[in-house]
Amino acid sequence: MFHGIDLYSDVVTQPTPGMRKAIAEAEVGDEQRGEDPTTARLESMAAAVLGKEAATFLPSATMANEIALRLHIEPGDVIIAAANAHIFFAETGGPAVHAGALARPIETNDGTFTGQDVERRCTWPVGPHFPRTRLVSVENTTNMDGGIPWDMNRLADVVSVAKRNNLKLHLDGSRLMNAVVASGVSADAIARSFDTVTLCLSKGLGCPMGALLAHAVCDTDRIRRLKQLMGGALRQSGMVAAAGIYALTHHIDRLADDHSNARYLAELLSDISDIVLEKPPATNMLFFRLRDPQKEKTFAERCLSNGIRFCLVGTNRFRAVTHLNITRADIERAVVLVRKSLG
Repeated sequence: MFHGIDLYSDVVTQPTPGMRKAIAEAEVGDEQRGEDPTTARLESMAAAVLGKEAATFLPSATMANEIALRLHIEPGDVIIAAANAHIFFAETGGPAVHAGALARPIETNDGTFTGQDVERRCTWPVGPHFPRTRLVSVENTTNMDGGIPWDMNRLADVVSVAKRNNLKLHLDGSRLMNAVVASGVSADAIARSFDTVTLCLSKGLGCPMGALLAHAVCDTDRIRRLKQLMGGALRQSGMVAAAGIYALTHHIDRLADDHSNARYLAELLSDISDIVLEKPPATNMLFFRLRDPQKEKTFAERCLSNGIRFCLVGTNRFRAVTHLNITRADIERAVVLVRKSLG
């Protein structure tokens, strides 16, 4: 375990005392048989928050995404998504393995795209010789492209084109609540037009594990079957579901603090001549490079030895993610350690 100022990701969060208490006191039962009351309560709560008929609790957001893809497409069908979308770069080829999908990625600057981008990629000829474009997947907020919340007009444009072409829509909303807080638009308003929605609990919401897939009630039995197939069926899952209930009750509004801390970190780093920021943070993520790329390895090693950790996400590209275990004082200390690591 890393001991220091950990800006590697918001997945490193530790449960708060209140969350630990909720976990310890959770009423539990056999979830695989539908007998865990706390899990059922979380699923109902999440469905209401996301404006869907139902939701299914799963071990991870990756599993939620993969079940959604499997639900919507058949082998050989085409998925359209941003080139840097999590389903393409960080799910170990899951769309190909689980759904037999063909990817048509969209190169973007910030992880968002337009209806025209979708239109250009769903114009295969129709016939038995050609793949069938079936699904558009949207990541909100974007991950490797900057933690950007989607503009609602741009999102509506994508939805309109997808529906006009009879495409299914999946929202990878792993950090959806960051988008909600940053944009002031409710989660159900963002999720309304999507057939399925993933919400991760173990990132900014601070849970030790878990995710939810929100969906139509008619899809419940098939999703439960896919959950079993992928090894995601659980027993006394109320212990971790209780953490999700606590997070949805207590940890959404506080995401604004993470966004503020990310902006503060960017402000302080911008005063260091050896560092080049990609763009101002829109939520809880910022990306930066070293002016001298030859220093990348040495800088990364010195950061770790000095007690600060970033995520290296490509050649000379560092990501810093703020979260509920990072304070204002940590941000100030982090910049001191960055200067020290630069030598």
